[in-house]
Amino acid sequence: MIRTDDDPSPWRTLWLIPVSVFAVLSIVATGGGGGDGDDGSFVGDGDAGPVNLLPTYNFFLTNLQGDNLLTVQRPVGAIGVAFAVSIDIEGLLANTLDISVNASNEVTFLSYVARASSRFDLIVTSGAVDPLEGTLTVTLTDDLAFDTIGAPPTSGAFTVVIPSETITVTVVPGGVQLSLNDGEPASYTWDEFENLLDDDAQEIWLRRASLAGSAVEFLYEYFLNVADILDDLELATLTNPLVESCDMFTGSPPAGVLPQGEVTVTWTGSGELSPGDNFTWEFQDCWLDEPNDATDDLLDGTVLLENYTETIDFSTNTLFEIGFGGLSGEPGGVIFDLTVSETVEDNGVFTIPPDNWFIITGGFAMIIQAP
Repeated sequence: MIRTDDDPSPWRTLWLIPVSVFAVLSIVATGGGGGDGDDGSFVGDGDAGPVNLLPTYNFFLTNLQGDNLLTVQRPVGAIGVAFAVSIDIEGLLANTLDISVNASNEVTFLSYVARASSRFDLIVTSGAVDPLEGTLTVTLTDDLAFDTIGAPPTSGAFTVVIPSETITVTVVPGGVQLSLNDGEPASYTWDEFENLLDDDAQEIWLRRASLAGSAVEFLYEYFLNVADILDDLELATLTNPLVESCDMFTGSPPAGVLPQGEVTVTWTGSGELSPGDNFTWEFQDCWLDEPNDATDDLLDGTVLLENYTETIDFSTNTLFEIGFGGLSGEPGGVIFDLTVSETVEDNGVFTIPPDNWFIITGGFAMIIQAP
């Protein structure tokens, strides 16, 4: 989704951050050549030739060691009161990913299913009174089937629970049906469902349902974008450190910001990409020019990809698992310490409005594994 107004809603904008972040990760990993969208192979060629890939893999998401939760926070208004949204995964989020592989061993992500019984808490905190504040428990009661990457699910259901209410969200053709405490369901298109979150005139339970739906979208978009750059990591090892320039401001940059920033990718390994290796993406005044948007993003900070995991079944030369971190409390994963500021332009002068910035911290561990 693209917002074109000058006062983006803080709730909705939270979920748009990963698009710009991972666009930069993919571009840098390929040495400035651009990402592959959802195409690319998970692993490179080994001594036994290209690694075989299965048509279907499971994938699992879990919290980082120490429960360093994936959290997005930002200020609200001129007084700088912050609110934050954190995702606390209960155990493992279990899922299935379907892929296709061409003759060059390049992968296309086709579809995925978020399995029933997966659960996470959505923790909303604020320095001021906010009706959305609290902990929402989101449980998938039926498999959420995403038949097309980047599109809404085509079937499935989940509940959103707080002590006083249970909200049921059921996917139907073209949108969802929402009900409160098993009451009469109300139907919404996908656009209407998304817009409930920012509409203060709506009943709070409807806004909670929309927030939970946005969180599901947000979390799986993160996974897909990280998975999309797995193969590019091997290219990043060829030049270490790898430094790439970001977009140059087309006018006067904001105060204290370089006219053209950069991203530095540092690989801690040696020789060939191996299990246990780490990568650091360091952003310095990295501006992303989106010509069709009224606002553009400026990135500062780091994204760490720690404890690379790769296992090959050498009896068949088939990829068994790949990812970052582990599923049983091992260290590592995808870890953020990143500030994203939104710049606006007026007559060639760029500024950052006082409340147009976000901080992303925490992260998740992820493993793609053969069934």
